[in-house]
Amino acid sequence: MRYVLAIAALAISGVLLLLGIGQRTFLAGPVEIVHTVTFEDETMYAVVDGEQLSKVPGQANILMRGEAAFAAVAKTRDIAGWLAPFGYQQIEVDPTEKPTSSIQIRAEVPTTDLLEVDDEGAVVPLDPRGSDLWLDSRSGENGVFRLPVSLTENQSILISGNGEDPIPSGTSIAWVQERNTPWAGPLLAAGGAFALLGAVLYLIAFDRDKRALGPRRGRRGPLIGVQNVVGGMRRRGADSPAPEAPKQGVRSSAPELPTGRIEESEIPDTGTVTGDTGEIILESVDETGADAPGGTTEEIVVEDEGGSAADETDTKGDKHAE
Repeated sequence: MRYVLAIAALAISGVLLLLGIGQRTFLAGPVEIVHTVTFEDETMYAVVDGEQLSKVPGQANILMRGEAAFAAVAKTRDIAGWLAPFGYQQIEVDPTEKPTSSIQIRAEVPTTDLLEVDDEGAVVPLDPRGSDLWLDSRSGENGVFRLPVSLTENQSILISGNGEDPIPSGTSIAWVQERNTPWAGPLLAAGGAFALLGAVLYLIAFDRDKRALGPRRGRRGPLIGVQNVVGGMRRRGADSPAPEAPKQGVRSSAPELPTGRIEESEIPDTGTVTGDTGEIILESVDETGADAPGGTTEEIVVEDEGGSAADETDTKGDKHAE
């Protein structure tokens, strides 16, 4: 049962840690939401009201690229008055659809002779750069730019080209998302606590199972089962010493046995051998030369028989002389 509780605690800790890490990684959502601005025809000017930008949460940014790109922030009435003779596209934002839609606002009849009119009677577009109506502006002289905006209800954004070229393609509006993770900290802390609890429960269960391995007396203190396991490992290590290496320079004291043929000159001269003494010597020589090659024992027996016959002849001669 203790093992079951330990495994359950470790499993819960794994889930909590995974959710806590996920709050800051794969569960945190996108970094920003991007809506592409598209137009059916070549458009020289476009306007985005602050009310449209507030439909999507996050910090709005205007992204444009190209040397002709230009974006400016101003009051809505100032932008409408400046664009009245030219006509423009009114951009509308739909949070459920990434490509934005737009409404064509037609140009009004100019009331001044300061504007140049082409052969068709349309006012020639102007470059909006340098106007004192803009509260903030960016241009694409460096290739790509990002204009972060935080508009009020009476403010709008002007998007345009340089007066000769239309709005460059690739213009978009991006809302940077705040990746708040209020549950990341509590989930990580709870996961760590359950991991610690599971480790403690597993250690207690292991200790209870190993208490029967060692002696029941003589051991005190916590984790007796773990002490038994560690003590058993130490005893096994002490009972099996490493083999000693042979010492160099020490010769064996055992006598060396002859390995070659025993010559007659090597047999010690013991004088006259008779009776039982000859038999004992023969047995000793037979045992010593049993391993010698070439029948050494046989030669010794023959020699001994010849010596015995000579001794008998000498004895008879002495008796006859008496």
